[in-house]
Amino acid sequence: PRPNLLLNRARKPADLATQRFPRPSSCYHSPVSRPRLFLIDTFGFIFRAYHARARMGVPPMRTSTGLNTEAVLIVNNMLKKLIRTWKPDFIAAVFESLGKTHRDAEFAEYKANRTETPPDLIVQIPWVQKTIEAHRIPVIQSEGFEADDVIGTFCQKAVDAGCDVVIVSSDKDMLQLVNDHIFMLDPRKDDLWYDAAKVKEFMGVEPHQVADLLALMGDAVDNIPGAPGIGEKGARDLIAQFGSVEAAMDRAAEVPRKMYRESLQNNRQQIELSKRLAVIRRDAPEPFDLQALRTVESDVEALRTVYKELEFFTALKELAPAEDRREKDLAAFTTAEQLTEWLAQRNGPVAVALGVSGGVSVDDIGFAWRAGEGRSCPASSLPPVLTDGSIPKAAADVKSMHLYLLKQGLVAQGFAHDVGLYSFLLDADPAATSLEAMVQRRLDVKPGPRADERALYLHELRERLEPEIAKRPALKKVYDEIELPLTAVLARMEHTGIVVDAGELARMSGLMEIEVNRLTEDIHRLAGHDFNIASPQQLGRVLFEELNITPPGKTVKGKAPSTAADVLDLLAPGHEIVRKVLEYRQLAKLKGTYVDALPELINPATGRLHTSFNQAGAATGRLSSSNPNLQNIPVKTEMGREIRTAFRPRAGWKLVVADYSQIELRLLAHMSQDEVLIDAFRNGEDIHTRTASEVLGVPPMLVTREARNSAKAVNFGIVYGISGFGLAANLGISRKEAEAYIKNYFERYKGVRRFIDETIVHVRETGIAKTLFGRERPIPDMNSRNPAARGFAERTAVNSPIQGTAADLIKIAMIRIDKALGGYQTKLLLQVHDELVLEAPPEEVEAMRAMVKAEMEGVCELLVPLIVDTGAGDNWRDAK
Repeated sequence: PRPNLLLNRARKPADLATQRFPRPSSCYHSPVSRPRLFLIDTFGFIFRAYHARARMGVPPMRTSTGLNTEAVLIVNNMLKKLIRTWKPDFIAAVFESLGKTHRDAEFAEYKANRTETPPDLIVQIPWVQKTIEAHRIPVIQSEGFEADDVIGTFCQKAVDAGCDVVIVSSDKDMLQLVNDHIFMLDPRKDDLWYDAAKVKEFMGVEPHQVADLLALMGDAVDNIPGAPGIGEKGARDLIAQFGSVEAAMDRAAEVPRKMYRESLQNNRQQIELSKRLAVIRRDAPEPFDLQALRTVESDVEALRTVYKELEFFTALKELAPAEDRREKDLAAFTTAEQLTEWLAQRNGPVAVALGVSGGVSVDDIGFAWRAGEGRSCPASSLPPVLTDGSIPKAAADVKSMHLYLLKQGLVAQGFAHDVGLYSFLLDADPAATSLEAMVQRRLDVKPGPRADERALYLHELRERLEPEIAKRPALKKVYDEIELPLTAVLARMEHTGIVVDAGELARMSGLMEIEVNRLTEDIHRLAGHDFNIASPQQLGRVLFEELNITPPGKTVKGKAPSTAADVLDLLAPGHEIVRKVLEYRQLAKLKGTYVDALPELINPATGRLHTSFNQAGAATGRLSSSNPNLQNIPVKTEMGREIRTAFRPRAGWKLVVADYSQIELRLLAHMSQDEVLIDAFRNGEDIHTRTASEVLGVPPMLVTREARNSAKAVNFGIVYGISGFGLAANLGISRKEAEAYIKNYFERYKGVRRFIDETIVHVRETGIAKTLFGRERPIPDMNSRNPAARGFAERTAVNSPIQGTAADLIKIAMIRIDKALGGYQTKLLLQVHDELVLEAPPEEVEAMRAMVKAEMEGVCELLVPLIVDTGAGDNWRDAK
């Protein structure tokens, strides 16, 4: 069967061929093409993985009905990875016998010490089996025999039939089966492969001696008694000396150590029993049919059913969307009057969806208000239902509906249900808020371009998600009081746009081109020859090979050192060429991303730039923007500030800018209730000077500029979980000095230390970080075994409540400011991080500065005052 399969498998991608424990040579490069049978020690694997996660405090995954799905998820993920990575020719999942086995009959105390199977795990076994069957993997179970014995029997029969066998298990007892054609793979240890040599390295004995070793040292897990007084080392030494447990007992008189000698002489019956218990039998009566174990494609529809019932949304997303075979009553009206007549029958909210052509342009508008029935009418008709506030409506993106109607000179009314925002608030997943993403994830079908069908799906999504939001009052309040009201505000901002001076940008582009050329010449001169500075490979070769610059940190053998910005930042202080490369990169990025790109985005009809704001663009709840992304224009560099001079008000007007001062640190003071921080902010002190004074133990008047800058780096870094290494890199000091600074900080700011520790504990228990207003962010890696993933999750757990609350505050402020602008000509134009930009006629400027400051500062009562700085000017830079 498949004569060249293994030879083909030998040419695997580099990531598989260079694992920490590569596939054993005897299996990987077998001179004879032998197919492979994978035998999964299913319950043993689940049992160990389940208890390991419990010991680490990993909270169980549960469905909305409370069913624990941890074991099912463990098995499903293991099977997918196993099949995808190793592509077995044959495969079977082996389960334990439901009744007593021969070992129980021979030794009543066998496995008496084993931890009792939790009820939560027992109820999952049928689901585990259902999942395995959906993958079309045969399930093997033999009455009266343990899974070990069935695996041992199938190993022998498979080898006799010309197969190699891979045992998928984390049970060391299985290692006794390993030989030239039988291997063990432990998925729990990064796919650790055991061949005979690896078994000898791990156990200290040859595979065929593992049962002898266990017979002497015993096994607490299975309650195999072993030889009294002989531990692991002694057992290894005896097996090394005599070769087997029987030989050791027969020649016990030769054993020099009295305790071992007497144990072997006086406990022969117990030792022989222990070996019988430890030996895996090869005579299970289960019939062996190799062809019945051949690997076949999974049953996608069966998997889809399981994934839906267990709410495995990520796994469901990986499956191709199913064809929607449900009957649907779809039709197109030709006039708005026909639609109005049809809607007169409605008895609930109306779902409204825009049809798409080529993914962007609107062809028609779809409507649905009951299951299975959708209608559409031409977009040009603009039926009155869209502006009728008495008819509640749902949309996938209410902001887009507002904007669409604004462009027609109309005001959308009655859009109470933003299904995309429902999805975002429930999952905090920016990738799952478009109609396409929601339909595929939650309904498991792929929506087409027809507006009537899209409306039908939207109606179904609204019926599913609205009750979920209603069951969570805090999220419902965030939706009702922040997110939904903001949709209309953002639509008006996008519709208004902002003036951008294309001529000024063209002037900048010319100057920047000259500077880029100068930097290019300097870099080539320092390198000694021309090369492509934008190429990481060529740059790395110049820096690390030709100029012999030592890269920071450890380098991976066989992998070129990184030329990423964080690496070059560490090298910049000591190398002129690195400093110039960083300057070149920043200038080239600003020129390409903004100076040259912005004029192309100016709307020729309005002469303005109309960015798009996204309420679901960041998991924290912060607004993002696109086309262009204004959030990324640097504010700390001179060139970044220069770009802002091209953003201007209409002729004769002024730009008004309002910016929260240190809002995240003020929120940290409130949330941590740290007395020092609260005192500093209430007294109006410079917080960075105060921090330097506290940490260094000197009066504020003696704090130098350098000390203040160091304190500033720590203050903002604490919110993002800065490490000693990171602070050292930022400040150009030793890691020891940086760690001492952080240590001193926490000694003075004990409330901050307590807040961080308590937040991490709480999020580890619940898996969710929350803002002051109740916005939630799931953080799944809090208990990850990967230190890097766990560390990132902990930092995210601390900064998410702070960043998320800051986002909520400015959103509320925008809603209030927009409402207050009702009697004025002033328009709200932009939101960038903690800053708002407005456009006002000269006579309204001072009133706007006062009103905006009052609204932003009064948006929420905290333990410390919120402070807003305002300004006005002829361009964005000069207004600050």
